[in-house]
Amino acid sequence: MGVSKGIVRAVGLCVAGGLVASCGAVTARSSAGTAKPSPPPSPSGSPSAGVASFYTYPAAGTIKGKTAGEVFASEPLQVTPGLAAAAARAKRIMYRSDGQGGEPVAVTGFALTPQGTPPKDGWPVVAWAHGTTGVGPDCAPSREPGLSLSPDGQDEKLITNLLRGGYAVVGTDYPGLGFPGRVQGYLQLGPESNSVVDSVRAARHLDSALGTRWFAVGHSQGGAAALGAGEIAAKRASDLKYLGTVSLAPVSNLGDAVDGLAKLRPPYAPGWGRTASYLTYIAIGAQRSTPSVAYSDLLPPRLVRQIPAAERLCLAPLSEHLEGLDPQPPALVNADWGTSKALRAFFAQAQPAHAKSSGPVLLLQGGKDTTVAPELTEKLKGQLCGLKDQVEYKAYANADHDGLLDVSFQDLAAWLSARANGKKAASDCAEAGGQ
Repeated sequence: MGVSKGIVRAVGLCVAGGLVASCGAVTARSSAGTAKPSPPPSPSGSPSAGVASFYTYPAAGTIKGKTAGEVFASEPLQVTPGLAAAAARAKRIMYRSDGQGGEPVAVTGFALTPQGTPPKDGWPVVAWAHGTTGVGPDCAPSREPGLSLSPDGQDEKLITNLLRGGYAVVGTDYPGLGFPGRVQGYLQLGPESNSVVDSVRAARHLDSALGTRWFAVGHSQGGAAALGAGEIAAKRASDLKYLGTVSLAPVSNLGDAVDGLAKLRPPYAPGWGRTASYLTYIAIGAQRSTPSVAYSDLLPPRLVRQIPAAERLCLAPLSEHLEGLDPQPPALVNADWGTSKALRAFFAQAQPAHAKSSGPVLLLQGGKDTTVAPELTEKLKGQLCGLKDQVEYKAYANADHDGLLDVSFQDLAAWLSARANGKKAASDCAEAGGQ
């Protein structure tokens, strides 16, 4: 495959455009953890039952006894003051979903209900799909009072604004995150998409004020998961009314990104440890998806030896750990990665745009994004249009990867409101009408 100009130019903080997740500094505990100040009370006024005790994986028989979206457990969730002011109720949840092979799995997440009186048909729901945090148990957003591991607070701000706009917000951790002894199957699009859809069903089991209308909204890794959720929404949740997808700088076309990374040699620019972190997470996700994939299919030996650290550390500490390697690895990618059919198949399943979406799509991208290159999102737009999707594409010339969440919010909110009020969505696809 050709290397996009965005990949070639992105040799800064994240080194290559088209990779996944949030490029902003992400702070998180390692599995060893460090003490944190006690979070503020939850909106309900009840203290949390305790984060650690909640994340106990159910027995196999218990999981099989539930249908997708049914709830195993919930507890009051202590959130930040800003979220507490916007939410009438905040809960940590554990619910049933389906894994890669259709096997039943337990997934954790959170559910927030806005202040005020719900409309007659209930609060519309936004299913939030988060960007990369890591693959270990401590990297689950539902473990954090701000529902995010990012110190810039962009995710928390977006969720707060959605609540203030009259949307209930439910967020999945994705299968594997949160539970001690388990590792997330990173970029396994099917399970991630399932967990987004099923989070809405779980939240509605817990709160009758939530209506049947819902959206999927996601950023980076979550941008792909939200697109995947839109593709399966009509069948997987036929009792609900899917109104559309908002995908912000979604990961896509991984092969193009990795082709660019394979060309890099030391000395690397500052921040290369973050790019190496993404690559180790991708290798972990690929190996768990297809055991015939070897870590060395993607990674050079020095990064293969860092897999145990990658399974344990969240994004910021792993990035710091890898950047401390001395000397730097002679390469970040196995130059022969493309010879692995199993790895290429993993990249193919991670690609959103497998089927026509159940609703219209708003695709958002920052022009100065060095994590997900604008050229790759523009390519994805063409792929979605090829599926006959209704796609409105908006680019923000001066926005980087994380800044996109803030600069695009007014457009995002206006698009959600128009769909919730029954207005047809515009489309930038050729020969396509509104929906």
